[in-house]
Amino acid sequence: MTVDAAPDRSDPLVVPNSQHHVGLSIRGQLTVLFSDGETLDCADVKGLSAVRSAQDFTTLPDGRPQIAVTRLMTHFHSNETGLLIQQNPARPNLGILTGLQQGGAEALLPADVVFEQYLIISLRGRLYLNLDPLLMEAKAITTFPPVGTTFLSRTPTTFYDVTELEGGLHATEPGSAKPRLALASTSVCGSHVTHEIDVPTD
Repeated sequence: MTVDAAPDRSDPLVVPNSQHHVGLSIRGQLTVLFSDGETLDCADVKGLSAVRSAQDFTTLPDGRPQIAVTRLMTHFHSNETGLLIQQNPARPNLGILTGLQQGGAEALLPADVVFEQYLIISLRGRLYLNLDPLLMEAKAITTFPPVGTTFLSRTPTTFYDVTELEGGLHATEPGSAKPRLALASTSVCGSHVTHEIDVPTD
């Protein structure tokens, strides 16, 4: 019986047409800010994510390679508070990975990567979602998946009660609905990639 060697995650050629699952944790403390002034601190938030990359890449005018990436799954939970964060399946959760050097597929690492995320927050028996994307970005990643990297967002993100939105999970505009909560941390919102999860494909 032979065991296949693990792929070299620092090899840029592993980026195209690949799929991975990783464990995540929130760096620092995540705070839920309610519109009525209440705050809820969550210090034990952990989760997992799955990402797939496109088979083909494009070349920017400056010669750098760029490839589309899709977040297939996002999950965070807090056992202490009951907070549950999932990916909104009704909205695309897309991203772009851009190599820092000129070249072909061999220049896909190191790279900058950014995702637009649409999420569903489940808390206290209610569902909340964001209408504007939560932009999560990592600079100069050197492996794929980028284990040990923290994805950061410096933009505030507000969430609406899904029952108040026309269209529910498919809503793209707030209409008359008002924001009900926001996610924040002490400086930036960051999700840290802790480890890769082996999911057999056979």
